[in-house]
Amino acid sequence: SSLCSRAPHAFESTVQLLTMAPWGHTADGKQVELVTLRSEALEVDISSYGATLVAVRVKSGEEWIDVLMGYESFDRYTQGGKPNFCSVVGRCANRIAGGEFELDGQSYTLDRNNGPNHLHGGTEGFWQRAFEVTSSSETAVTLTLSEPDGAMGYPGRVDVGVTYEVIGNEFHFRYEGVTDKPTLLSLTNHGYWNLKGHHAGDVLDHKLMVAGSRMTAVDDKLAITGELVPVDGTGLDLRGEPVLLRDAVSKAGPIDVNFCLDKSSDAVETLAARLVGPNGMTMDVYTDQQGLQVYTGNFIAQADHPETWWHGKGAKWEKFGAICLEPQLWPDGIHQKHFPSPVLRPGETYQHHSWHVFRVQ
Repeated sequence: SSLCSRAPHAFESTVQLLTMAPWGHTADGKQVELVTLRSEALEVDISSYGATLVAVRVKSGEEWIDVLMGYESFDRYTQGGKPNFCSVVGRCANRIAGGEFELDGQSYTLDRNNGPNHLHGGTEGFWQRAFEVTSSSETAVTLTLSEPDGAMGYPGRVDVGVTYEVIGNEFHFRYEGVTDKPTLLSLTNHGYWNLKGHHAGDVLDHKLMVAGSRMTAVDDKLAITGELVPVDGTGLDLRGEPVLLRDAVSKAGPIDVNFCLDKSSDAVETLAARLVGPNGMTMDVYTDQQGLQVYTGNFIAQADHPETWWHGKGAKWEKFGAICLEPQLWPDGIHQKHFPSPVLRPGETYQHHSWHVFRVQ
């Protein structure tokens, strides 16, 4: 077939299931691929547009449960789709206050797409970029992107790579990046998770543990203040035994917070969060990053959003219909000298490794 001659690496052997297929084209004519990774416990569908997760199916007894929100076709992502919907987030995850920063005496103004702030890389962040599939097998895929100097206001060209891999019941995310000029780089994935299945109502019946004793405070415009607030005695103390989300939300209000993870050293890989579904499925999130943004989906299906955002793969989603658990650097580190720095310089390599472990009782 033409697919075979075009992408022989899509086949591990002549009998392997097809792992890569054309899924659509961008407005400027770039082909977008849909890649499927498989293990005995997991199946993951990935679009090369935004290096986006489209589905994560977990084997539970005789059935496969799709625990991730997503759209059923490529057009849904480009025509009225939600920004950063289970995609890689970049160049810089989370908010940069005032949409500007100074680096080495130079001032830079970024795209302001969140009130006065810059959010998740801007209006045309990585979620709107067609990545190249540079290698692909039954269990792993690497997607790369080269973004030019000045994109969304950021200095320097960046070359980034994202590798997704399934190993048994583990799903790994590996990010790398280099630059030719000092710039900012902090990547994550903005997945929307529901362990009952993305179609199965809200996640308030899930339990959550987050291994963070402090959080980064925000002002009324959601910009980081620099204050690190202990979670002791608040609804955001999710340490220890997993807490029912309904209880946490009734105590703390809807959650959209960066937790400072408790780590013995910056680079060590630790268990950041444990999500437990009422169906006995557990998802553990491990990371080498210092922060975890937790968002309980309170804006899902709200009236001020386009109707096209909140339905997909045959389901209509509802408020609190998913939770986001996004490992990353603490937000807006460029403005907070006591935060981990998002600055990347020529000759350095940005690296981030996170992974999810799924267990079914």
